[in-house]
Amino acid sequence: MPNVSTKLLGPLLLILVSILWGTSFPLIKIVVSKISAGEYVAFRFSLSVILIVPYVFYSLLKNKARLQEAIRPGIVLGLLYSGGIFLQGLGTGYTSASNSGFITSLYIPIVYAIDVLRRKFNYSHKFTLALILSVIGMYLISGGSYESRIGDLMVLAGSFFWAFQVLAVDVFSKKYFSLDLVFFQYAVTAITGFVLSSTPSSSESLMEVLPMLLYLAAVCSIFVGVLQVLGQKYTSASQAVLIYALEPVSAALFSFLMLGEKLGVIESIGATLILISVIISLVEMARIKGKTFVEEK
Repeated sequence: MPNVSTKLLGPLLLILVSILWGTSFPLIKIVVSKISAGEYVAFRFSLSVILIVPYVFYSLLKNKARLQEAIRPGIVLGLLYSGGIFLQGLGTGYTSASNSGFITSLYIPIVYAIDVLRRKFNYSHKFTLALILSVIGMYLISGGSYESRIGDLMVLAGSFFWAFQVLAVDVFSKKYFSLDLVFFQYAVTAITGFVLSSTPSSSESLMEVLPMLLYLAAVCSIFVGVLQVLGQKYTSASQAVLIYALEPVSAALFSFLMLGEKLGVIESIGATLILISVIISLVEMARIKGKTFVEEK
């Protein structure tokens, strides 16, 4: 029987995931201005794989069977993640970091709609209200007006990959160990990045962005990847994505701190609506899980 701390663990981990994901957007904006999107993906996730290698050697000695079981689902996650991260990186080079954060977050209504249609998630008026508020908020945080750019369209295409990646994590997180999945996901992503890389950048450019790539690899890839799998183990995909609505707020905040991209009145209203939507989602999750807990007792 799950206890109260377990019920809170998933949402709390996913809140942290959303905040840390938000830190990546201004860094991605800087990195893809120095090197190609393909190189960004290749080097970021190669570094991630290198950092996980000691754990893989340990698993080969102690639990080889468990590691092997994660190969197929890890490859599936890797292909979906590759599509999302490459298109996001490529598109962010042609739009603002704040816009990229907003458009990426459109995977939230996509996941919600798919989950409801598959009857994997019971329809709830409060969750729907939270979804509507989050979408309006994400629109406003982009400035309350929209002019299509090629970069925006690339990031939008990537949001569909993110949606299916979240749905896949929802399935696999209940069956496989988190770091095993993360390793194979990032190994596939790194290989894809090298395949899609264009003309190599200069060594000076690579050295200039290396500290940012290390942060993205260690924190925004490995640490956040594990937190995402663990967090979604204790939540449904639709519940998870409603918490992920915090991501564009975090992206806007860190874009302001690092790049000077400021939020005006309209953008601030959008951020407030997103925060309200997340609070509604968390309260409704607590109510549903509290009811389940009583029924189990």
